[in-house]
Amino acid sequence: MPRINMKRLLSIIIFGLSLLSIQAFAETNAKITSGILKVAAYDNFPPYSYQAENGKAEGIDVDIARALAEELGLKANIRLVFADESLGDDLRVYVWKGHHVTGPPADVMLHVPYDENLIKQEDKVNFIAPYAEEQVVVAADPDQLGNNPQITAFFSNKIGVERVTMADGYLLGAFRGQMRNSVVHFYSIGEAVQAMFNKEVTAVMGTRTEIEAALGDAKENYQIGLMAMPGIAKASWDLGMAVKATNEDLTKSIKVVMDKLILDGTIKKIFNKHGTSYHIPAAIINYPQE
Repeated sequence: MPRINMKRLLSIIIFGLSLLSIQAFAETNAKITSGILKVAAYDNFPPYSYQAENGKAEGIDVDIARALAEELGLKANIRLVFADESLGDDLRVYVWKGHHVTGPPADVMLHVPYDENLIKQEDKVNFIAPYAEEQVVVAADPDQLGNNPQITAFFSNKIGVERVTMADGYLLGAFRGQMRNSVVHFYSIGEAVQAMFNKEVTAVMGTRTEIEAALGDAKENYQIGLMAMPGIAKASWDLGMAVKATNEDLTKSIKVVMDKLILDGTIKKIFNKHGTSYHIPAAIINYPQE
């Protein structure tokens, strides 16, 4: 009896379900009649989403939105939006209510934390389709710090960080503030990495994807990884999407399509295209991988 390739069989099953779901979506969802999927993604947020020099939206989340729309048989209309004071404000303005200044809400918003507590708090939206795991890491310069430095190295060595981020808050408060004088603030991860290139700081702390993209081809010359960081609230989280809670048809279709895009390697290829590694979401960590 021939041996069954379970991964191949699973792929075929999910692909078949995807086609059925997409067909059902096209036939029953009356809220998208123009053939256009309106997508919200954050502006000025490389490598995830930003306006390129040609004026077009580019980045990881932008490519994911285009792949998602294509699978749904729609065209993506991507709108780059600015982050408000809180995620709740962003969800209200860009997902379920809209605003008289910014206009009506989008059909789906990307780069939304997929978190159980958040899901319980926000009942106006559906948090769906986790597509990647993000991590807080440190990129260290071995020429200045040697191999495998510990977080306590920054009691006396300068470390760069983007202002008002999780990494910033941690470094200022950890160990009763003993690293506070070593923290050098920048407006972006890109600026912090450039300072490390110039030996102005010994390391940079921030999200792995932003750091890897900023390092580019030079990332092989630096040690990038998770560090033991006592007291940090959360060093990793899943990235997902948000859809208005009443739009159940679109919610179901996006879930199925995203499963397919993860399983067939499309999401991984998008991350790699932008010079970053891909980490499968913890929420679906048991999916088969290459």
